[in-house]
Amino acid sequence: MIFSSIEFLLFFILFLIALKIFSNYQKSLIIFSSLFFYGYWNPIFLLLIFYYVIFAYFFIKRETSLKISIPIILLPLFYFKYSYFLIDLANFISLKAYTYNSSLPLAISFITFTIIALLIDIKTKRYEEKINLFSLTEFLIYFPQLIAGPILRAKELLPRLREKIYFKDENIRFGIILFTVGFVKKIFFADSIAAYIDPIFENPDVAESKDIIKAYLLFPLQIYFDFSGYVDMALGISKILSINLPLNFDKPYLSSSLTNFWRNWHITLSRWFKDYIYIPLGGSKLNNKRLMTNLILTMSIAGLWHGASLNFVIWGFLNGLILFIEKKIGRFFNLNNFLKILITCFIVFSLWVVFRIDSLDGIVNFYKILLINLPTIFYLENLILLMVVILAVYSQKFDNYKSLEIFSKKFKLITIFPIFLLIILTGLAINVGSSEKFIYFDF
Repeated sequence: MIFSSIEFLLFFILFLIALKIFSNYQKSLIIFSSLFFYGYWNPIFLLLIFYYVIFAYFFIKRETSLKISIPIILLPLFYFKYSYFLIDLANFISLKAYTYNSSLPLAISFITFTIIALLIDIKTKRYEEKINLFSLTEFLIYFPQLIAGPILRAKELLPRLREKIYFKDENIRFGIILFTVGFVKKIFFADSIAAYIDPIFENPDVAESKDIIKAYLLFPLQIYFDFSGYVDMALGISKILSINLPLNFDKPYLSSSLTNFWRNWHITLSRWFKDYIYIPLGGSKLNNKRLMTNLILTMSIAGLWHGASLNFVIWGFLNGLILFIEKKIGRFFNLNNFLKILITCFIVFSLWVVFRIDSLDGIVNFYKILLINLPTIFYLENLILLMVVILAVYSQKFDNYKSLEIFSKKFKLITIFPIFLLIILTGLAINVGSSEKFIYFDF
């Protein structure tokens, strides 16, 4: 059940009706609905949710050492996501039968990081409120953000979940608009781009030479529309419930440096790595050698978080290396802001190729074909596409939370709802009632 499906819309409508009728059972409804939402894909993995909740609650109550609690919380993630990769990398053929090499349990990375942050925050007194079993469960599996974030801290959601949900007209209006924007990004943009460029990435050798540049230019838009579309829908759903979730995107492709890009892309994950890995390693307050090590190590782990494949590690490593170089030489270049954005986009777009292709040979091969066919950028259709990409990047100036909030105040609910219904029904009809799963569901 994904947000851009008829199943979810029916689920959410029934949830709202139940919440309205049985408002005194709000916590139970959220927990039960979230478990149903998660178990809809594969009920067997509900056991994983119970594992996380029980152990997290036990560790909090017993004030268990982080040296014990964190490895135990990480165990499912290592088994389901990394066991096959590590055994295969080490070439321990006899142990492969004991590894897991199938579809990942949904949200395993997100919920693992949420629990680790909670345990650390409680241990370091960043969060000191008492947590009972029901509050913990509700916090960890709150369905709007359960599958792909944003990654929440206890102080961002737990206090709000204690309050009674009231449906406010302005929140419903804004929530519907946020959800609709996310739906359009996913259905009309991300899925359409995917249908066109996926075959190119899967077999660049047989793709037409003029199409290679298209894949290079369009994947960054696909992943942005896909992931930010999910987040917009998550924020919109939660806003209807009068619960604010933290922002996860802030015009990332208009960043003037790679450092700023990572402050504006998947903000809650970047903040997690900064607070719980980069700063504990020493951050940027050490000598150059340690600074480079900290950046590369942090970003390599971030890459590995995205997937159990060498391309993700290389992608993270390159991000860390470029971040270090940028910190060291950036001050020597007093460039125009437009040029900075252009250079940053070139770096980010080029790194997305490493992210997208999971084999090292495939990455090298794609870049070879891309470089050989670089002159095809001057073909009319590619020049038009380049202009479209530039326009899409510039449009991020208006694709932000505050602008949409202001926009939502200009209309009444009775005006917004028919437009919302028309867009949703059109999108569902185009996708025969469903949509491709979100890219970050694999992470």
